Amino acid sequence: MDHHTHHHIAQALDALTAPSPHPPQRLSADELIIAMSDLATIAGVLGQLATLTRRQLAACATVGAHLHQAEQHAGELRRSFNHACATFAFTTSPPTAA
Repeated sequence: MDHHTHHHIAQALDALTAPSPHPPQRLSADELIIAMSDLATIAGVLGQLATLTRRQLAACATVGAHLHQAEQHAGELRRSFNHACATFAFTTSPPTAA
């Protein structure tokens, strides 16, 4: 992973762990779609990190099996977020005139 990816990971961790002086607000439909898309991206990055780590630890077969499972879970999570995002976008979009 390049420095750019590591910077995004650090920013995401900072954002998740920073205390918020404001109470949570209700997000708009567009903001929710963006949030789900971001979660899908994070899951994809987790899968990539698991792949890289598994390749680096190829000599440790038992560890590799767990990392392979983590890759699969991350892929399923990414797909689920993408599907949720698309479904929500479809159901919240205004009907088109026929």
